[in-house]
Amino acid sequence: MQQSYSKLVGLPEKLVVTTLADDALRMNVGAFTRHGVSLKCEFEDVPEIVVEKHKVLQILVNLLRNAKYACEASGRKDKQVVMRIANRADGVRIAVSDNGIGIQPEHMTQIFNHGFTTKKDGHGFGLHSGALAAREMGGGLRVESAGRGHGATFTLDLPLKSPEMSHG
Repeated sequence: MQQSYSKLVGLPEKLVVTTLADDALRMNVGAFTRHGVSLKCEFEDVPEIVVEKHKVLQILVNLLRNAKYACEASGRKDKQVVMRIANRADGVRIAVSDNGIGIQPEHMTQIFNHGFTTKKDGHGFGLHSGALAAREMGGGLRVESAGRGHGATFTLDLPLKSPEMSHG
């Protein structure tokens, strides 16, 4: 599956959002199962979007991996990740929520900075590159967390068409 994505790098194309989300989930399902993290999907019917497939997939895979890590680090028995897809006035919203360790208030402003990480083996590139990719596509990536122990929600907003498509 990853090879089929790598061939299409750089070309915006019309995509079914739920199919993209399903692909990202499939790439993570083994790790979720291994670590006892339950996964819930709440997908609204949303229009197709025109974006670079690999960029969206890269962001979603990273958000899912981070959510699994946060759940694992929490030590909870009832580890859960919820992926939601919803309509927005000017596009589509994809949110990944977890009930993991949460994010300390002082880290909220740094979370998308290059090199910032709270993981022992992290390198602080995933969220930074995800935020940049979201912006390049005319969207945005943001985070909400009520603090340590309260989980987190990362929200990816995408336009119906990426800016590079609007010029044609």
